[in-house]
Amino acid sequence: MPVDHRQEKRRRGGARTEVSHIPTPRTIKEKLDQYVVGQGRAKKVLSVAVHTHYKRLNLADQGRGDIEVDKSNILLIGPTGSGKTLLAQTLARILDVPFAIGDATTLTEAATSARRRNLLLKLLHAADFDIEAAQRGIVYIDEVDKIAKTQQNVSITRDVSGEGVQQAL
Repeated sequence: MPVDHRQEKRRRGGARTEVSHIPTPRTIKEKLDQYVVGQGRAKKVLSVAVHTHYKRLNLADQGRGDIEVDKSNILLIGPTGSGKTLLAQTLARILDVPFAIGDATTLTEAATSARRRNLLLKLLHAADFDIEAAQRGIVYIDEVDKIAKTQQNVSITRDVSGEGVQQAL
């Protein structure tokens, strides 16, 4: 069986995979419009945030740390069926980056670290085990609203804020 040298090089982390062409926010929104109905404001804000995020990453990779670009964390909030997951999946296709989706209810403090690692393993698998590509990918954590505090009488030792989960991720 012949060895695929490109795949082997990716597994060792030798290939540098960066988003070489970052689409403009306008282009990102136009492509989102082709797949997602409605959510005009969300698509505009998301397009700018994603463009800025990848621009910041590429500047850092080029050793241009002297140029400061604000970091954009993205939180999509909306009712079931409003297109949050579709927006994230479509963005991954537009940018040609790996995409992994996980359920927040499995990422509790009580969950094993293996469950948390499985989310990153999903991303690596989507990247065909190319570590550099995985570092550029999108991790989508769904059902965050389901892990909200459900009772008032909470033990003093319980990590209500989920900080332990955040640190582990």
